[in-house]
Amino acid sequence: MKYRLLFTLCVYACVAHAQNWLPLTPADQYSFRQSDSLLISNIIQADSQQILPSGDLLLFLNKVVMNCDTCALQPGKLANQGQFLQKTATRKQDNSWIFSGKTTFVLFPLAQPGDTWIFDTLQNVSATVQGIFPFDVFGEQDSIKTIQLSDGRQIILSKNHGLLRFPDGNEGAAYLLTGIPTRNLGENLPDWKALYDFNSGDILEYESNISWEPGTASNRNTVVKRRIIQRSTDADTLVYTVETFVRHVLQWSGPPLPSYSHSIGQWRIHPGLAEPWTVGYPGQFFQVPDVPNGAQGSQVRWLTDTLYGLSHTLGILSTPFQWGGCALYAAPDGGQEQVLACDPCGSVFYRQHAVGLGLVRHAISCFEVWDYGELRAWVKNGDTTGIITPDSFFLVSVKNEPLVLPVVVMPNPSADSWRLFFPEPLLETLQFSLIDTNGKLLASDVMRTGQSEYRLSGENLPAGVYLLQIRSKKGTKTLRLMRQ
Repeated sequence: MKYRLLFTLCVYACVAHAQNWLPLTPADQYSFRQSDSLLISNIIQADSQQILPSGDLLLFLNKVVMNCDTCALQPGKLANQGQFLQKTATRKQDNSWIFSGKTTFVLFPLAQPGDTWIFDTLQNVSATVQGIFPFDVFGEQDSIKTIQLSDGRQIILSKNHGLLRFPDGNEGAAYLLTGIPTRNLGENLPDWKALYDFNSGDILEYESNISWEPGTASNRNTVVKRRIIQRSTDADTLVYTVETFVRHVLQWSGPPLPSYSHSIGQWRIHPGLAEPWTVGYPGQFFQVPDVPNGAQGSQVRWLTDTLYGLSHTLGILSTPFQWGGCALYAAPDGGQEQVLACDPCGSVFYRQHAVGLGLVRHAISCFEVWDYGELRAWVKNGDTTGIITPDSFFLVSVKNEPLVLPVVVMPNPSADSWRLFFPEPLLETLQFSLIDTNGKLLASDVMRTGQSEYRLSGENLPAGVYLLQIRSKKGTKTLRLMRQ
C-alpha cells in the first residue's frame, strides 16, 4: 500500500506539472476576482490532501470567515466556510472532479465538445462542452474549454492554468482568474515585501496615543519620524538603515511632559517579524495577540483607501471610543462550522497596512484602555503627502542642555516637604516633575514668571531618594531630593 500511495502521488505530480485541463493543482495558489469587484476577492488553495483507499485524491480547500445573517441577538461570524469551490475537491479515478460543501457539483475536465453530464444534481443543472479553442493566457500560448450550463451560466477551463471563469449565483456574475502567485503569473495580491517596500529618502511620520493610567484621562502621545537611509537584503529579510526621531508627550496632571530621542539603526523585516496577517488571504481568520478578553481575532480584508491606496486590513475601522460595534470575535475552536460570538467589550480593533507605506492605522480599545494611531505624513519616491515635521523640532530638545539656574533647596533631607528658593524673580515659566528612581511620575506643576519661591510637598511619600526635574525652554536641571 505504501508503494501504491507513493506511485499515485508521483503520477499526480507529473500530470499536475503538465496541467492537462486540471481545474486546480495542490501545489498552486489561485487569485480570483468577483466580476462585480475591482479587487481580488478570493484566494483558492489546497491546505492539505489525502489519498483515499479507492485511490481517489481528496483536496481540502482553504476556508474563510463570513458574516452571520441569522445571528439575531448580537453580530457574529460564521467560521470555516467554504468559498465558491466549496470545502473539498475530489479527483475520482474516472477523472471526474466532485466539489463538496454546502452545495455539490461535478466537473469532467477531460470531456470533449458535445459531451454532457449532470453538473448539479440538487438543482438539476446539466453541463455541456461547447468547444475547445486556442487562447493566450497570462502571456502564454494555451487552450481553453468552454462549458455551458443549462441555467445559462458558463465555465471556462484552461488546459495549463485551471479554471479561468466560474459562475457566481444566477445573476450573470462570475469569478475570474487573475493570477497564480505560486507561478508568478498575472495579477496577485501584494505580499509583505510590497507592504514594506521603501527606498532611500522615504520618510514615514506616525502619530499614536495610548492610555497611561486606566480610569483616568492620562495618556502618552508619540510622534515617530523615520527616514530611510539605505536598503539591503539579508536572505529573506529586508534590512533598512533608518534615522529615527521620537517625541513623547506624557499628559498626566498639570502641564504635559515632553521627551525626545534621536537614533540611527537597522529596521529588519521578514515574515517572522512582520505581523502574521499581512500574508493572509481575503476572509482568513487571524487570532490577535494580547486582546483584553481571551482568544479573539478578526478576518482579513483588502480595500483601496482614498488616502493610503491599496491596503490590507484586519478588523473594522472605527474612531477610538466609538464603542457598540463589533471588531473582534471569538477564535474558532477546531475545524467545524460555528458561530463566532462578538467580543462583549464592544471593542475597537483595526490594523491597516498599505502598499509601500507599511502600518498606516491601528486601534485597539476596551473601556478606559486604548492604543491608536495613524500615518499622518510621508515622503515616497520624492513626493510628499501631509506636513513633515522638521528635524529641528525633535533635535533642539534632544540636546537637553543643563539649565543654568541658581536654586537652593531647604531642608534636604526633609521630613515632610521641600522649599525651593531662587535669588531673583523668574524671567520665564518653569515646569516641575517629581519622579522616583524607577522613572515613575509622582507630581508635576509650574512656577510662573515673577515668582522666587516654590513649596514641594512630600508628606505622602515614603522615605527614599527622588529626582526633581526643572525645565524651561533653555534646558533641564535635575535635583536630588531625600525624604527621611
